Amino acid sequence: MHYGRREKLVLRALSENARATTTELAKVARCSRTTISKLIKQMADELDIRFTLEIDVSRLGTLERHVLMVKLSKNPGAAALEGIFKDKKYVHEVYITEGDFDLTIIATASNPIDYIIRETEMIEGLSDFVPVVRPSTIGYLSFGFVPFNDSFVEDIGKEIKVDEGEKRILRTLNHNSRISYRELASLTGMSEDAARYKVFNLKKKGIIKRFTIAVQRPQNDYILAFFENWTYNKQFDDRAAIDREGMMNADAELPLLATFQFSGPLTGSFGNFAIGLFEDRKEAMQKAIQKHKTIYLKDRVEIKHARIVKVLKGLLPLRNLDIKTNYLVVRWA
Repeated sequence: MHYGRREKLVLRALSENARATTTELAKVARCSRTTISKLIKQMADELDIRFTLEIDVSRLGTLERHVLMVKLSKNPGAAALEGIFKDKKYVHEVYITEGDFDLTIIATASNPIDYIIRETEMIEGLSDFVPVVRPSTIGYLSFGFVPFNDSFVEDIGKEIKVDEGEKRILRTLNHNSRISYRELASLTGMSEDAARYKVFNLKKKGIIKRFTIAVQRPQNDYILAFFENWTYNKQFDDRAAIDREGMMNADAELPLLATFQFSGPLTGSFGNFAIGLFEDRKEAMQKAIQKHKTIYLKDRVEIKHARIVKVLKGLLPLRNLDIKTNYLVVRWA
């Protein structure tokens, strides 16, 4: 399938609002509703698009978000790893990688004590494979999102009131945020008016931040995950500003998918975690690793990087948002 400007505009519109109507999308793409319907189906099939939610976890009382870089001394195989993480509802994303590390894990907890218990349980589960684990806390997301698994919904409502109907709504829309209100009502066992009201209420509370998509089979399939550390010499923030500007301007034209998909400042083993989408390893090294080493030369930057080769649990956080518009800029000085 050829991905021209029309297809890219539709993909961006769906990334911003997966519930956009065919009429709205037809206006964006300047084509008929019939063409839009066919286009969405073709792209959904070819790119393996999941219509999902971006949830504001701060509204749900989830205080702890962590990313773990894991290097294994023995290769357990995907099946063994799936068994370890399958029933751990606090583990949202697990990526098998090739490079400086073997696994990237994103996990949550409602408080530090729960998280320590859960992290210990994770490491014990991997102990047969002699893991070296370097965990970090995600302070906030500069851009990107963490797609949550359904089981996360069971733990919400401790600090903000979310009723059982709203939980059913969240679980259902997390699987397909594009379904009609009639379908949503049928799947959640409520009237169409009640379903519509509960969606409105979840948006009003700020729990649903965005109806969005997560692309699982991008055309550029070299997906690079990398962790960074610095010594933080003088004028570090000036160099960080150059880095941010580079990420924001990585795409000269409207891309099929933005080059950089995820970035979050960390505390702990590393200072930042990012995911980028590239054509091949050479491009990834030039546009991410070598560029960052040059920018942070005075800060003796440490970068650990690996290619994501398999999603063991969860979804890849890949979508087509405009980075300049959605980047949260925080100056540290």
